[in-house]
Amino acid sequence: ILEQTLVDAGVDISHSHHESGSSGYALVDLKDGDRVFLDWNKQGVTDLYPFVFTEEEIAYIKTFDVSCISWGARENGGRLKKLAAAGVTVCYDFYDNFTDEDIMGISPYIQYGFFSCSHISEEEAKAVLKKCIESGCKIAVATRGHEATVAYDGENYYYQEICRVRPKDTMGAGDSFISAFLTNYLSAGADGSSAGDKITASLKEAAKYAAAVIVKDGSLGVGYDVNPDRLSEIINL
Repeated sequence: ILEQTLVDAGVDISHSHHESGSSGYALVDLKDGDRVFLDWNKQGVTDLYPFVFTEEEIAYIKTFDVSCISWGARENGGRLKKLAAAGVTVCYDFYDNFTDEDIMGISPYIQYGFFSCSHISEEEAKAVLKKCIESGCKIAVATRGHEATVAYDGENYYYQEICRVRPKDTMGAGDSFISAFLTNYLSAGADGSSAGDKITASLKEAAKYAAAVIVKDGSLGVGYDVNPDRLSEIINL
């Protein structure tokens, strides 16, 4: 199901890994459109067979403008250091369970850092961004649920209010925000805009795109009817 969804979307899967075991999954309930994680598989194939990044894979990754990696990929500072040393531009999503050790261990090897900060105050979020930038990152962004997003580039903080819609399913909001921000920021590289203007414009477009995603079912608007009695068979558990 996962692979066919990518193929249907035109994504190149020639370098995808195939291992024996359970794909990553989470059991999620929806409460007024917001997601509530009930459980997740802690021994999926990503946990059992972490990426090592061969020279061939690094060469492939370098054909793209940026490599997006998250805490969910179980990548640590050591493997990110290998990518950075090879000249790969890295964006890293820290999720919401980051620690000071994570920030200082990963930030030296990435250019773009994203944090889910709806569980902490604005001042605490700004301190997280500051620590990320001081550790070596170029631009750090904190999404804060229904509160304004904050970004920091080492000189200024930038704010972007959310686009208020009635959410159907907030799954994928963070990923869509990140992809829209990066796409717009990197696309604006040749128009002569200042760095601050590019960040401001990209935050705005990211908020609009995330709002368009959360009114869809699921993170892509692609769904499958699943018989609960066959759940263990479907997710290979």
